[in-house]
Amino acid sequence: MFQWAEHVDDEHVGKVRDALDDLPEHIGQIRSYVHGFDVGVSEGNFDYVVVADFDTVADWRTYRDHPSHVLFVEELIKGHVANRAAIQYQTPAHRSPQDYSTAGIQELLAQVDELG
Repeated sequence: MFQWAEHVDDEHVGKVRDALDDLPEHIGQIRSYVHGFDVGVSEGNFDYVVVADFDTVADWRTYRDHPSHVLFVEELIKGHVANRAAIQYQTPAHRSPQDYSTAGIQELLAQVDELG
């Protein structure tokens, strides 16, 4: 999620939107990719959100490090965002009973540590 810097105008946000629309064409590891503006229902929300789904942590890492994504961040995000929030999580559809065990949680934490 992004909160735009004061100087960011609608034209820049349109460029962000268009660039985000293009990323899935360049990065095959993206399973699902949606993004959009806050609709203004609640005060204090972030301005824009991106929700990306990947089948594996490795697929997410490929996305993170892909030249098209890196260029997008360098050109359209850095210097244009006042606040950013992110989270990587596992959706219930992909959870197995072992994910709730202590060993499963520790294994997941080890994978997150590798993201470092």
